[in-house]
Amino acid sequence: MTRRSILLAAAGAAAPLLAWGALARWRGGAPSLGVACAAAVATALLLLLGGTVRERLAARQVGPRPTAPAPRPPRAQRRAARAAHRALTPPTDLGDPRVIYAYAAQAVGQSLAWEGSYKAAAASMRDIPRDWIPPQVRLLVMSNLAQWQLCAGDIEAARQLLPDLDEERAPASARPLVRGARAAVLVRTGDIEGALSLVGRRDGERDEPTDVRQRYRITRAHALTALGELAAARAELRRVVDDVGVDELCRWIPAGGPARATMLELIDEG
Repeated sequence: MTRRSILLAAAGAAAPLLAWGALARWRGGAPSLGVACAAAVATALLLLLGGTVRERLAARQVGPRPTAPAPRPPRAQRRAARAAHRALTPPTDLGDPRVIYAYAAQAVGQSLAWEGSYKAAAASMRDIPRDWIPPQVRLLVMSNLAQWQLCAGDIEAARQLLPDLDEERAPASARPLVRGARAAVLVRTGDIEGALSLVGRRDGERDEPTDVRQRYRITRAHALTALGELAAARAELRRVVDDVGVDELCRWIPAGGPARATMLELIDEG
């Protein structure tokens, strides 16, 4: 037993004896001794009551202490976790830094392509994750990338883009451009009939808008040249020069192709 328990037990045992003594002395005419005994009784009772209360309070407090909250991981670790979560989640907001980065890379690539630096233009976009590019412009960006890779002489890289150049997944307004980009890759990878099925054998066969017609004619000229139809191929290229001058031919010269020699002749002729 603890010292506190012993004292409580003693106080409890003494309380009745002191109470009897106080009563006896009070009756026997010794008030001072009776008062003393009464005070002793009160003290013993207070000790007994206080000890009992403390014991009960202590019993209530016994039990598992609440566990402290787990420490927060370091700031660098939290930042890394957020970055990992973001990497697994495609951006949905045009203000997402990844979307802005993709747009900036496209703008840089376009500027480099206009300067004739096609290899650098293709490099600016080649490693951008597809899902960083908003779906409504993704296939247009892939079409530009395919042209840059062809003009950089990287036919294999352009061929690997064919799964992305699916006009059925493009917005209706972008489908003619995506179709033209796919045909340009097919004609350079040897799929001549596949290219002609996309651009047709004559103007308007695929209802192409005028803004892609020159590109269709150049691709058609490459395909016809590969088939040995040289006069028909030259006629297609002549239409390009007559409509918009030689600049369009000059823009596509770096991409090469079966009709490249005829294109150079027409450029020289002005």
